Amino acid sequence: MDPDKLSAREKALIEEARREAASPRAEKAAPSPAERLAQLMAEERAQTLERKRKMRRYGLTISGAIAALFVLWLLRAFRRR
Repeated sequence: MDPDKLSAREKALIEEARREAASPRAEKAAPSPAERLAQLMAEERAQTLERKRKMRRYGLTISGAIAALFVLWLLRAFRRR
């Protein structure tokens, strides 16, 4: 896989996996399945919130642009008369 095509999150996960693989196992105990699940759920929740923020921002921008085009069309249509 081309490293240039990876997202920032994917690069961070790969680096974390490399650090874990390089470090001795005695230093850090592996997280329990419940801890790992909680971590994955927290990451997913953060991604979902960010996605919702982007959708809200783009939704407002697109709605505003459509309204502005409609107003411009109305102004143009009534000026001809």
